[in-house]
Amino acid sequence: MIYFLLSMLVCCKPSIVNINDDADSASKAQQTEPIRVLEPDGIIAAEDCQHVDMGDKACNFSLKDQNGDVWSLYDYEGDIILLDFSTVWCPPCQAAGHYTQSLQDDYASEGVQIVTVIIDGPSSYIEPTGVDINTWVSDHSITSAPVLQGSRDKMLDPAGIVGYAISGWPTYLYLDRELKFYSGHSGFSEEYTRQMIDSKL
Repeated sequence: MIYFLLSMLVCCKPSIVNINDDADSASKAQQTEPIRVLEPDGIIAAEDCQHVDMGDKACNFSLKDQNGDVWSLYDYEGDIILLDFSTVWCPPCQAAGHYTQSLQDDYASEGVQIVTVIIDGPSSYIEPTGVDINTWVSDHSITSAPVLQGSRDKMLDPAGIVGYAISGWPTYLYLDRELKFYSGHSGFSEEYTRQMIDSKL
């Protein structure tokens, strides 16, 4: 079981670059430390996160939600977070999506975030659109749980350099209040999902 869970997670690598203002040479001379540039969309690689083992801290990521706002993982440190990686074209994902809002309603007061990351639109390998995200929200009667517009390019990396190595839909990953992985599985069971959340309350 642990081997399966670990095979879904991959390492993040540092993303450090120097930024210099060509118009200000004095600023160039004074700059001695590299500046970390945060990617505005998708995985934000850093030195203090990795996706190798249970207990590792997840790397931050930022994606647009159903309201067009940017949702960033690290803004929710201190909460228990359930990440649901789903695709629009996947029937089991559609079935599981009907439980999203009831889970959010039942656990919101406990500091739990149920977050859906849509990876594909209606066809495999096709990035979801804002319309796809809004249709998902409407079809599943989601009112407060974030539904994020992801993609394979933004979130997945089969080569294992940056991102999640996920190949089954839906896949659920559980983060504790310190943003560390403590469980994960492919497929959906409401009872098991509730057990995994309850285990950290």
